Amino acid sequence: MARSSDLFILTLPLYWQVFGGAGLRVTQTPGTLSVTEGGNANITCSWDTEYEDERIRVWWKLYYESPRAAPNGTVLANVMWANNKSEVRVTSRDQSDYRLMKDKAELWLFSVNKSDAGTYICEVTIDKPELRFGKGTGTILYVTDSPSSTESTTDFPKVAYLAVFVIIAAVISLGYFLYKRKKKANILPLHQRAPEAVELNEMQENMNDREESSSSDSVQWAISTLYESCNYFAMGTPQNPEDYVYSLAK
Repeated sequence: MARSSDLFILTLPLYWQVFGGAGLRVTQTPGTLSVTEGGNANITCSWDTEYEDERIRVWWKLYYESPRAAPNGTVLANVMWANNKSEVRVTSRDQSDYRLMKDKAELWLFSVNKSDAGTYICEVTIDKPELRFGKGTGTILYVTDSPSSTESTTDFPKVAYLAVFVIIAAVISLGYFLYKRKKKANILPLHQRAPEAVELNEMQENMNDREESSSSDSVQWAISTLYESCNYFAMGTPQNPEDYVYSLAK
C-alpha cells in the first residue's frame, strides 16, 4: 500500500493536467536568482487559500538547461500539508530545506554548485475539499564562480610579473656584488699584495719619476732657448759683423 500511495503522489500532478481541475493561481518569486558558488538560494511560492482547505501538496521540480534533461523536470521534493502540519514525503537533495504552510511554500538550497543551475518550478495541488491545481512561473537560478577561484585566476599575471621582477632584481644585485668584490681585490693595500706585485709597482713608480724629470728638463731647456732668442731680437741686429759674432759668443 505504501508503494501505491507514493506512486499516486508522484503521478497526481500529471493526472490533474490531463483530466483537469479547478485552477489555482500560484505566484513564484523571484523570477531570476544569481548565487555565488557555495552560497544559499531561497525560492518562494504563494497562493490563495480557503478556510475549508484541509490538504495541500507541493512538488518542487528542477528543469536543467541540458537537452538530455528530463522533459517533465527532476523532482527535488514532495511536501504535504495537512492538519496544520507539514511533512516532506520525497527529497532528492541533501543540503536543502522545504517549508510548507497553508498558503506558502519555501525552498532553501544550501551550498549551491554549478550542477544546481536551472529553472525551478513549484506545482501546488489542493485535493480537499475541492480539487485545485496550479504551478509557479519558474525561477531561473544562475550559479557564478566563487570569489576565491576568480581572484586566483585574476591574480596569476600579477604573481608572474612579481616573480620576474624578483628574479631580475636578484640577478642585478648578484652582478653588482661580484663587480664590487673584483674591484676591491684590484685595489688591495701594498702589504696585502704579493711580493712580485709590490716590486713591479715600485719599478713602475721609478720609471714614472724619471719620465717626469726628463720632461721637466726638456721644458726648462726650451724655455731658456726661447728666452735668449727673444732677448736677441729685442736688442736689434748689430751693424758691425764683429759685434754680431761677439754677441753670439756671449
